[in-house]
Amino acid sequence: MGLDCRALRRDFPLLENRGIVYLDNAASTLKPSPVVEAMVSFTHDTYANVHRGVYELSLKASRLYEEAHEVVAGFIGAESWEEIVFTRNTSESIQLAAMLLYWNGYIGRGDEVVVTEADHHSNLLPWVRVAEKAGARLKLVPVNSRGIPEWRALASMISERTRVVAFGHASNVTGYINPVKSISKIAREHGAMVVVDGAQSVPHMPINVADLGVDFLAFSGHKMLGPTGIGVLYARRDLAEKLDPPLGAGGTVRRVRLKGGRVSIEWDSMPWKLESGTPPIIEAVGLMEAVRYLEKIGMENVRSHEASLTEKALTLLSGIEEVEILGPENAEERLGVVSFSIRGLNPDAAGYALSRMGIAVRTGLHCAHILHDRLGHPEGSIRASFYIYNCVEDVELLARAVEEVARKYAGKTAGPAG
Repeated sequence: MGLDCRALRRDFPLLENRGIVYLDNAASTLKPSPVVEAMVSFTHDTYANVHRGVYELSLKASRLYEEAHEVVAGFIGAESWEEIVFTRNTSESIQLAAMLLYWNGYIGRGDEVVVTEADHHSNLLPWVRVAEKAGARLKLVPVNSRGIPEWRALASMISERTRVVAFGHASNVTGYINPVKSISKIAREHGAMVVVDGAQSVPHMPINVADLGVDFLAFSGHKMLGPTGIGVLYARRDLAEKLDPPLGAGGTVRRVRLKGGRVSIEWDSMPWKLESGTPPIIEAVGLMEAVRYLEKIGMENVRSHEASLTEKALTLLSGIEEVEILGPENAEERLGVVSFSIRGLNPDAAGYALSRMGIAVRTGLHCAHILHDRLGHPEGSIRASFYIYNCVEDVELLARAVEEVARKYAGKTAGPAG
């Protein structure tokens, strides 16, 4: 049984009678009523700080918070809920992974870190900074004319000094799905760790971290129907248990003592030693409900639905003379992300014109500046991205609007009038 996008739309009040075609899902998704209601109910009836008290409210809140770890672990195929660390977002999750490895001496002078020219800044910049601090060398896998990393070059780029291979599972610009399993295999053969930015993949396709063979996986709640303010770092347990946390604070320790004038720290177990301070409790409840919502739909159905919308978008947009599509031509190679340009028209001007027609898309460099430079689009691109509540008529409306904007403004130096 497939996905009924029209029935699902009833759970998203923002779409009702607003005259908006929301196609900015790669940036953030809308929130269904069950997620909002779960957070409101918890806030009104159950809220207390977790792991801080023995009174009933605190114990109940703590159980729900721990249950959220269990639900997320099951969603991505983790072996234990103790491998699930809650952070603020994908960016913080990747930075935590980078700091963990640097802090514990896994990356040092003369070592190597491999990233790609296609990476979102959330994955690129943490490794740039760690490499600079550690005196390590940063290597970038180049991209081809379609913005796809040249993974065939990895075997010759990687060496016995390579400590980390970090990359996005799917590009937020081209939608291209990288072959994580084969990359992980090459990295492991050289003793390197694998860190994956799953911000664009986890919300849109079935994920099993054990099958992928990764050491760390990062993603965000707000891109998968959940609230802002909560991210996830999957950290392989047998590795993470050996690492001292770079952020020491309340909640990360079992006991702190003063011994002989020195402070002695006994760290807590996973995942608590990596969740410093008061965690995102209400947000965790919302994320848990979002995961359950997606599980009811079925991630295979989510993937299939988006693939059909993507194929339709590629077909319709490629038929517009003034449009250039970025990324692979085959819909099966990408997720539901279609970035494009309209010849002679600034992306922001095009986005504004589309917004006047009720089409909400993303414009600009999408936090992937190097990739846009490599693709010959230093001003950025226009990005349409799909999710479960988008139907085929949304894609058709997009194509008609793009064609009208292209016909009216393409080739003109000035943008559309306000």
